[in-house]
Amino acid sequence: MLKIKTVPLLTRIIAKLDLNPAIAALEEADIFAESKDKAEALKQLTNEKAAELAFQILAAVTPQLDKIGEDIPEFVALYKGVSLEEAGEMDLAEIVNDVIHDEGITGFFKNALRKKAEPEV
Repeated sequence: MLKIKTVPLLTRIIAKLDLNPAIAALEEADIFAESKDKAEALKQLTNEKAAELAFQILAAVTPQLDKIGEDIPEFVALYKGVSLEEAGEMDLAEIVNDVIHDEGITGFFKNALRKKAEPEV
């Protein structure tokens, strides 16, 4: 669930990340080559293609994790309703799994990242 108190932190995290490497990786990805438009591409978004997209984005953003390193425990603490100390001891894979399956969080990131990736006019 996307909590009100996590929104400013998520916004700060997104602002710190340079998305150009992720965008370049996605532009080079051939997973929607057979699509004629965005609507058709979305219809073809299978779990396998979604996993490939996620991997490409993660691979492009991972070198930047030091920029948001101190934000991660704070986010987990707010997201899970635990102390910073408890958040630091939680299983990262479990938290990542929870977050990527949280429709509120993923919707927030999709919208925020889409806005950040749009060229400024």
